[in-house]
Amino acid sequence: MIIVYFSIYCFLGYWLESFYISIFKKQWYSSGLLKGPFIPLYGFGACLLILCQPVLITLPAFLTCLTGGILITLLELLSSYYIEKIFHTRCWNYSHHRFHYQGRICMSYFLLWCLLSGFFIYHIHPYFLSLSLHHDTFYLLSLIYISFILKAYGERVFLSHKKGIKIH
Repeated sequence: MIIVYFSIYCFLGYWLESFYISIFKKQWYSSGLLKGPFIPLYGFGACLLILCQPVLITLPAFLTCLTGGILITLLELLSSYYIEKIFHTRCWNYSHHRFHYQGRICMSYFLLWCLLSGFFIYHIHPYFLSLSLHHDTFYLLSLIYISFILKAYGERVFLSHKKGIKIH
């Protein structure tokens, strides 16, 4: 099931980040390093929280959020080093934010990760656990991969062009 959850949260992370960035850019922005609607950082972050959930859920809510924020921020830091080394690109730069570390992580996003971690642990993942994903996995993954194909070829359909790295 962890692969199903990874796929779901990569897909949802893409939409979350794309909407978030689009609000600030005031136009649609399709986020992510990959060509499809799939941001693995969100999937890995969700899986990390899922694996730690038995411990996190026993903590007071404040410590659950704080610990989740620390875990996700460390994942973001390590991911930035990995992406830069392997793909020779820098996907995000927080150097314009106050209280940043090498532009890779910053306090404002740490606080956001704390809130999102708590929301994930207490609301989002329990919701997905309540669904009968064992029976609906095929349909759910089909939806994700149809969206993946639409994003990959949507540039041609909607005549939009995004400059940047294209990893196939």
